[in-house]
Amino acid sequence: MASFKDLAFTSAEFARLAQISKNQVDEFEKEGVLTTIRKKVGNVDRKMVPLESAQSFFSKLREMNVPSVAAATETPNEAGDPSLAAGSDSSEVAMNASTGRHGDQKAPIGMFLPKSVQHKVQMFYNVKGGTGKSTLTAQFIMQAALMGYRVLGIDLDGQGHLSLNLDVLNAHELPTIYDVLINDLPMKDSIINVAPGLDLVPANLGLCTIEIPLNQKPRREYRLGEAIRSVYDQYDLIVADTNPAASILNSSMLVAADQVNVVCATNPLSFHGMSLVMATIEEMEREFRKELAIKIIPNMYDNREVISQEVLGELKSQFGDYCARSVISRSVDLNEATKQRTSVWGVNSRGIGAQDIGALANELIAQGQAELGSASLGNA
Repeated sequence: MASFKDLAFTSAEFARLAQISKNQVDEFEKEGVLTTIRKKVGNVDRKMVPLESAQSFFSKLREMNVPSVAAATETPNEAGDPSLAAGSDSSEVAMNASTGRHGDQKAPIGMFLPKSVQHKVQMFYNVKGGTGKSTLTAQFIMQAALMGYRVLGIDLDGQGHLSLNLDVLNAHELPTIYDVLINDLPMKDSIINVAPGLDLVPANLGLCTIEIPLNQKPRREYRLGEAIRSVYDQYDLIVADTNPAASILNSSMLVAADQVNVVCATNPLSFHGMSLVMATIEEMEREFRKELAIKIIPNMYDNREVISQEVLGELKSQFGDYCARSVISRSVDLNEATKQRTSVWGVNSRGIGAQDIGALANELIAQGQAELGSASLGNA
């Protein structure tokens, strides 16, 4: 069982992740854009793309302003453009894709990887438990780190499920956001590295007692935002997993965040609580005179169940302006990824779970480039 930091992909798996053909993995390797290692898988010695090499690959493309890996490398059958055939020089194609041109033809656009994330401070939120919030938070930040972004996860739930998802098994021994907000520990001293490009402020049961002492602190709702601001410039993306309650700690994160991702399981009880969740967010926006970008993420969807279809339809009908395009289906792969404490891409790169998480990450990271968002902490 390999955790996220030990993740490595076969050529076929990486090709699916990067939206390129398997042959182009070899081409990028020859050109020095991608590095591989030999790793024993079972009884077979295989060529693998390690996590850090994958991150470097995506980072290079982002720095070159390439609209997408797919845009740089689609085959004639995929894009209908013979000038982008698998046999063409990949670096030249990438450079042409970066300007949106290939000869006189426009380069096709696929997954967009912006240099910077507009909604840089995000949170996953719901006052109801059991919606799959911690699982999606973990998978999202692992996917963002895999895409070459520098990511900080903040576990604000005393259950510590985000920490567990990221293979942090000794969180009871580590400082948490409690030490930062109550004991004035510098934020940087609460951060641990869990994988290349991915840091975490862990949580443990001690965090469950934060409400009373936090309530007694001056400027209580602003303390978390100030702590985040102290490390803001070190990361491309900062994401918090919140506890399932209308708590002062969650209110503090709402004040600190640019975007709130509300996870709603596609069942009647979860849908029933959505009005309370949205009312809580709107009240906070009025009180603190700020505007949050909001995404409602339908989760645990099963197209075989009529009730799941009905709830998804109601979500889109009542909250259409906020509802995410990405729908996360109920998936054994996501459960297995949680069990193995790794990315769903390391469990089954062909599965619906990997596809859904990839689509969600693209939407939460890239879509903000076309949206009008509130001022970030960096400009506050």
